[in-house]
Amino acid sequence: MTIHSLSRSAINPEAWNRCLDSSPNRIIYTYTWYLDAVTNLPDWRWEGLILRDKSGDYRAVMPVPLRHKFGVWVVHQPLFCQFLGVFGAKITPDLVEAFARTLLKKYRYGSIFHVKGSPAFAEMERQTFNSQQAHTHLLDLSNSYQTIYGNYSSDTRRHLRQAQAAQWLVQESTDPVPLLALFRKHHAHQIPGGVGDWAYGLFENLFGELQKRGLATLQYATRAGRIEAGAIFIESDNRLIYLFNAASELGRKHHARTLLIDGIIQQQAGRDGIIFDFESPEKESVAQFYQGFGATESPFCAVRWNRLPWLMRVGKSLTCQHALTKLRGHFQAVEPLNIHL
Repeated sequence: MTIHSLSRSAINPEAWNRCLDSSPNRIIYTYTWYLDAVTNLPDWRWEGLILRDKSGDYRAVMPVPLRHKFGVWVVHQPLFCQFLGVFGAKITPDLVEAFARTLLKKYRYGSIFHVKGSPAFAEMERQTFNSQQAHTHLLDLSNSYQTIYGNYSSDTRRHLRQAQAAQWLVQESTDPVPLLALFRKHHAHQIPGGVGDWAYGLFENLFGELQKRGLATLQYATRAGRIEAGAIFIESDNRLIYLFNAASELGRKHHARTLLIDGIIQQQAGRDGIIFDFESPEKESVAQFYQGFGATESPFCAVRWNRLPWLMRVGKSLTCQHALTKLRGHFQAVEPLNIHL
């Protein structure tokens, strides 16, 4: 078994995406156009690990996102890309392990890499990876709305009644600028170090790519003609993803986002095989909010590794300290954290 490492320019997009189409565990984050969008920055790129079949077609693939940090390219998870993994028509534990070992051999340093559905990574971490379990929250939408609503928590039902009493007007839109403005004003300050302008530009570009393909639904909750909350949901294959949201103080007080989520659930309930993915950050209060809709935890691995030579590790540590010293006092973050609040 030979797994090849290819640069983005050497990857055949049709063969790559065709391989994903055959994969039972496929997800939107792994298609070439999506990866292009979330790495569309000067210090980012992505490559691929590929196993070919006898005809030369792609049998299994693994995207590898890279970021240029402290003078070297390191594996690093992009924003708006919850997790990646190994994809193909038939994925076995032995195959995943082969990809994991190829990843380690090819890339000496992994700053952070999220991997879904790959127990081999969790198994190998005891020897090689520094791994932590992360979670998203999933809700099965194949049930009727009445059944789903019956599993709402008492708090969620109460908040929904309060939102309905507030008489929000829900409108669909194709303009993400008001949503980003809400986030800048009401959420960005909660992110340690702030959020760099590049993150907003990246999101606008990604939203444009989603719109081209008819995959994004953007909804706003308005009151007295003012936008007070908004959310973007994207659908691909059997997954509806709560990609991004924001709300003003008024929107939070009157539970506008609860109303937006419930509205989507009402629209989509009863569709066989559809899963609502809340794309949860690792924040207890947010997890509890999503669990209030009846969502359950779904784990994935957040892995790191460092196989740099000893001298490079020392140099990297010193460079990090110097860079952090220079960044103190600057309000823009070099590396904003999860901005899904």
